[in-house]
Amino acid sequence: MGEFDLKSSTLDKGLEIAKDFVDKLIMPTVEETGLFLKDHLTMWRFSNQLKMLNKAKNLCEKHNIKTKKISLKVLVPLLEYATLEEDDSMQEKWAILLTNLIDSQQNIENHVFPYILSQLSSNEFYPMEKVYENCLVRRFETQKELKDFKTFKPSFEENMKKEIAEIDQKLNKAKQPLKYGSKLYELRTKKRHLERDLTELSYREISLKHAILRPEIVKEEDFQSFEISNLVRLGLVKEVREFFAESQTLEIPLGDEDFSEFTTYANVDLDIEMDSTTEYILTDLGELFFKACREKKTE
Repeated sequence: MGEFDLKSSTLDKGLEIAKDFVDKLIMPTVEETGLFLKDHLTMWRFSNQLKMLNKAKNLCEKHNIKTKKISLKVLVPLLEYATLEEDDSMQEKWAILLTNLIDSQQNIENHVFPYILSQLSSNEFYPMEKVYENCLVRRFETQKELKDFKTFKPSFEENMKKEIAEIDQKLNKAKQPLKYGSKLYELRTKKRHLERDLTELSYREISLKHAILRPEIVKEEDFQSFEISNLVRLGLVKEVREFFAESQTLEIPLGDEDFSEFTTYANVDLDIEMDSTTEYILTDLGELFFKACREKKTE
């Protein structure tokens, strides 16, 4: 077998075809840079890295962030993945992620976050970021409602207990129940309503606490099916399926069926039809990730 000729016309033609193909995929073209393909890609990635680092530096100055050192296990993948980002708005997210990871006032250091961000398109990231923001707003408003409720709950309870005690006194003083029948009925009805409201007052606090902890729903219609699958794969979204049975009644005749007008039937409920509902929720990992990709608020 003869020596392989790097200058052969076949190799030159192959390189030209490859170069023309790459020119259609990246900008600027190889001719404009005057570099070989490898050098061109290296320069393009280096340029992206510089832009991202400068954005991160500006964010640190904007929010007076005191930086800390982070593990190379986190930093190196982040810098590598960020260089491949072509979307300007997503490059901003890489810079924000970096600033949050190096912020000495935050305890955020997760080596999987750069990988997750590298696996998301803008069509997946921004709707999910909105889900996270809705979660923050809902929890903030519910926590405020709970705080206000706890403030006024003692006075509500005291007033209702006082009113119930007054009704009890009126009921005990009633000497002629027949003469005051309608009035006594009104008092007893009012007392039952107050006792019910008093019980619901305790349940209201429990309900608000549960509402704060409730995970945020991800609307399936906001995404393509493959995007939902990707979000589930990355652990940002979780599928929750609830099964339930629809009850059907079976009538079983008792006695002689020949005399149908005298026949009685026993009704038996049979759970024979199963169905299910599926919804998607934001996971704890998802909350931590989008928090890490959220620009720090300056007081």
